[in-house]
Amino acid sequence: MVFRIYCGALITDGQRYAHRALLVDKGRIVAWEPYEPDALARIEPPDVDARDYIALPGMIDLHIHGGFGRDMMEGTPEAVQAVAQRLARHGVTAFLATPLTAPWGAIRNCMRAARTVREHGSEGARVLGCHLEGPFINPKRAGAQPPEYIRPPSVRELETELGDLMSELRIVTLAPELEGGLELTRHLTGQGIIVSIGHSDATYEQTLQAIENGARHATHTFNAMRPFQHRDPGLAGAVMLRDELTAEIIWDNVHTHPATAQLLVKAKGVERVICVSDGTTGVGMPNGYTFELWGHRAVVQNNAARMVETGGLAGSTIAMDACLKHCAETLGLEVASLLCAANPARALGYGDELGTLRPGACADILLWNPRAQQIEYTYIDGVLQLCESETAGDSISVANNLNSPEGGP
Repeated sequence: MVFRIYCGALITDGQRYAHRALLVDKGRIVAWEPYEPDALARIEPPDVDARDYIALPGMIDLHIHGGFGRDMMEGTPEAVQAVAQRLARHGVTAFLATPLTAPWGAIRNCMRAARTVREHGSEGARVLGCHLEGPFINPKRAGAQPPEYIRPPSVRELETELGDLMSELRIVTLAPELEGGLELTRHLTGQGIIVSIGHSDATYEQTLQAIENGARHATHTFNAMRPFQHRDPGLAGAVMLRDELTAEIIWDNVHTHPATAQLLVKAKGVERVICVSDGTTGVGMPNGYTFELWGHRAVVQNNAARMVETGGLAGSTIAMDACLKHCAETLGLEVASLLCAANPARALGYGDELGTLRPGACADILLWNPRAQQIEYTYIDGVLQLCESETAGDSISVANNLNSPEGGP
């Protein structure tokens, strides 16, 4: 079906354009068409009247373990699918399923489930592959990762344990300073897999060695890594200084102070920082909700998830729409969209397909309500997803609601 979405403004690739109609055909953006607001008569379905909204590209979450009471480590396609459906309602149109440090059998089950959903298609956000966070991490910087399952980096062990599931890997988080870390970095890089330095106690000099061996990413910057000090810049200092590394940031105003996040963006530039949720089972759940990270209990308290044993943070309780909002409050919606959409798409090699509203890209479109400062509607491949507040109805009824004088905001 061919239709137009008439937007009050359109933001993509860091730029804002006023009064544009997005022409969508067969799940793709075909063109932008400028329009004169005063000359535009009533907009009839299937065209969409979104003149009170700002169109943004769909967001991509490179680091998420679960949410909404579900954990992708359940190891079933149904669990991955359930998370994917809910993510779409929060503006996420693609993501990497992220197994944590656990027994290899559990990691394999998670990755197989993600592969099944990727191959057969999701009813929500699309699965792009997997981000393996551990088990090749430094016990000194384990964070909420179960320490009993941490393993020394090993090419042979990874290949043996994953087998044909190696093809699902897009990112691997590891600690390059450990024995075998550089060898594994070279091996993964040679296969086109992004090596991310994280849960690491690497010094500044060890980080430079990792970069020389192919590392190109940093996992949730400032968290679970050797910090910056003026006489010991550490891993955090190298992340801020070296352009070779793209840097994840959990912009939930809990893991990272807004000023610290802003400092990272200023140090690296707006195209080298990527917002991630690091969402766990506790995303969207109420205070007091408890869940497990492979045998270790965590509880949701005051917009954070904390380990019952230690009180340390256990991933986040937010989805990417919160990252977008927090970043926009500090740096503006144009920059926020780069960090949440364009930058992760480019990091994975999808810069022409995803994270952008340029003609030819997938019609993954968000409609942002500037009055309420929130995402109201999400399209994936040109199909409108159900909003978080909706409990019934289909895409057509929701689309008609946008056009109805009585419906919509």
